[in-house]
Amino acid sequence: MVNYQGYQNPYQTLPAYQPPYPQQVPMIQPQMQQNINNPILAWVQSEDEGVKYPLNAGQSIFLMNQHEPYLYMKSVDQLGKTTFIKKRLVDETENTDNSVDLTGYIRKEEIEDIIMDIVQKEVEKRVSQISFKPTRKKTVVVDEDED
Repeated sequence: MVNYQGYQNPYQTLPAYQPPYPQQVPMIQPQMQQNINNPILAWVQSEDEGVKYPLNAGQSIFLMNQHEPYLYMKSVDQLGKTTFIKKRLVDETENTDNSVDLTGYIRKEEIEDIIMDIVQKEVEKRVSQISFKPTRKKTVVVDEDED
């Protein structure tokens, strides 16, 4: 058996390995997109104020007019092109009276009948204007005596 006591262990003299820069493990947590800086709906005084409403590229917003029944949708795409859409709001709960006077209206079936009568008369008129000339067939007489 060989005695190695005179030799020093090279692994004992080296300091413990430490990375050159301290590394931190990033803590990635899912975050909900917050609309604090990018609201969904805002109130404006007029359409002009809605057109001038500031937005960054990639943002969209609904703008409600406080004085008129309009809703605007403004969006800016990633290239900075602005789209502005104006929609009129209709309150359907106001007109609850179903007693509409229908005497001035015509039913769909009546309109179809009137249209069919007009079309039929026009077809008859155009057919009557066409003149048919009989064609005469020429008969070829073969003379058998000429052999």
